[in-house]
Amino acid sequence: MAIDTPMLHVVAVGSVDDGKSTLIGRLLHDTGHLTSDQIEAVAEASRKRGRKGIDLALLTDGLRAEREQGITIDVAYRSFDANGRRILLGDAPGHVQYTRNMVTAAAGADAAILLVDAKNGTTAQTRRHLAICGMLGVRDVIACVNKIDLVDYDEARFHEIAEELTASSAAIDGPRITPIPLSALNGVNLTERSPETPWYEGPTVLEVLHDLDPPVAETAFRMPVQWVVRHDDGEHDIRGLAGRIDSGVVTVGDEIVALPSGATSRIARIDVLGDEREAASAPLSVTLHLETDIDVSRGDVIALAATPPQVATRLRATVAWLDEQPLRVPARLEARQGARTVPVIVDELQERLELDTMEHVPADVLEANDLGIITLHAAQPLVLEPYAENRAMGSMVLIDPATNRTVAAVMVDQVLIDA
Repeated sequence: MAIDTPMLHVVAVGSVDDGKSTLIGRLLHDTGHLTSDQIEAVAEASRKRGRKGIDLALLTDGLRAEREQGITIDVAYRSFDANGRRILLGDAPGHVQYTRNMVTAAAGADAAILLVDAKNGTTAQTRRHLAICGMLGVRDVIACVNKIDLVDYDEARFHEIAEELTASSAAIDGPRITPIPLSALNGVNLTERSPETPWYEGPTVLEVLHDLDPPVAETAFRMPVQWVVRHDDGEHDIRGLAGRIDSGVVTVGDEIVALPSGATSRIARIDVLGDEREAASAPLSVTLHLETDIDVSRGDVIALAATPPQVATRLRATVAWLDEQPLRVPARLEARQGARTVPVIVDELQERLELDTMEHVPADVLEANDLGIITLHAAQPLVLEPYAENRAMGSMVLIDPATNRTVAAVMVDQVLIDA
């Protein structure tokens, strides 16, 4: 694999005690990415908890509260090299209570490692994690049937769980599934194929991570405006549009459009931390200077005039409901997309995903951690694209204005033409 292959963003998900933190710790250990100080610190923490050996799960369970409770709460990230492929790996919480943290960790991931306990098999939380991965555009799932040693390396049990996961993903048109029998504790099929599973001829976890296709780059130029920069250089009143490029490339001379207003101009200069450039691409933070002054505000989106996103007030979306108070329509909330916040009404709840059958069923309410399909009407125009085409323009969160709590994560399925 070439050295300049894009970094692969991977998230490890699964139910509580399925072994995510142990897998990450073992993976870092077996690939030589732990320092002697880190190993000593984990060994000391393991002794304090009465462990007989080193508990590698403590590498990612970094918060004291997590260590005391024996669960992962926060999202911990580690990076390592997979035979020339750089991997950024996040350990997402498995407890239902922290589903919102899992959604945050999976957003933007290129692939997921989904762990399933070989003894317990798939659960509603397993299927929820699989559905969220599909909803968030995760294309590949490495399905690790973990603790295979606790079922005496039973081949039939492995195939039973692998078939359940494959069928569940197919039912929602979800990610590709690569099943692997695993013992994260003992390193079985993690970095090397194990003689304990002679019946398994597939790849190891490390091999799959190395060989996955590079992330697909979103080519359309999109830059939400974070702030409008103004200063006087003594001769001219200089005005620039500062923000982080979400996707694509912009070049001096390009015709751009500011949305939702639709005003157009051309790029006169591109400033990157005081350095003028002819072009800039994602994910750089830049200041764009225009040939002609146009009305632009914080939260507006700058795009190439030839390939603009849509502007609309209505959309159909997949939603992960995260609040303890259920969603009932009509619901008056606020949609926050980047730096822009707009009042919205959820005016229709079309379906809910039934996790036992992975089927969409009619529903009139969404409870905490339910997944469903809604239609939403915004009080002001939003700059939108389907999530499958552009993650930044196709995602937002919903806020309860009465409590300022984040109540839902939203992925746009379809931009609806205003009536």
